[in-house]
Amino acid sequence: MLSGVKFLILGLLIAKPLSLYELHARFDAGLTHIYAASYGSIHRALRQLHAAGDIAQVDEPRAPRNAKRYAATGQGRGAWREWMGRPQPSEDSEASMLARVLLLGVLETTAERKDVLLALHRRALADLAEIRAVDTTLGAPGDATATQRYPRATLDYGVRASAEMVRWLEQLLGELAPDEGTAERGSGHR
Repeated sequence: MLSGVKFLILGLLIAKPLSLYELHARFDAGLTHIYAASYGSIHRALRQLHAAGDIAQVDEPRAPRNAKRYAATGQGRGAWREWMGRPQPSEDSEASMLARVLLLGVLETTAERKDVLLALHRRALADLAEIRAVDTTLGAPGDATATQRYPRATLDYGVRASAEMVRWLEQLLGELAPDEGTAERGSGHR
């Protein structure tokens, strides 16, 4: 089973062939807020993806000398699409959700994007219900002693963050244009 960072890398390589250096630059430019990945861990992930047949080295005439660029194979694309549509309870909910939303544009149609957003929304609702169930075990907010106050404050943050995630996903679902998939196919975008 591939880890979340490997799927993030795989999605980036589906969008466009990249070298190890270019991938590392992407992480340095902001992706570390989703998944922390050092140069060595990105290199290791590329080797593992390559050994598994999920990516292949590609020749690009414009690439700098000795720069190996990689692109996703058909097998890699299939594994990535499956991951996009099936958030797992064992995954870090926020990190996996952000990685999937970041990569939504790689999907070809609005219907595919909607399916992913709906799966993420279901997961976010389940997470919210789970954290609200924990909330009921701590008693009323005003009754908390000093030793209970900060665990309650932490739990309150979790409830608020989970509720905001649900609202944000609902907003993204509402922003999908019904005919976007048709326009994309007609304009030749992939």
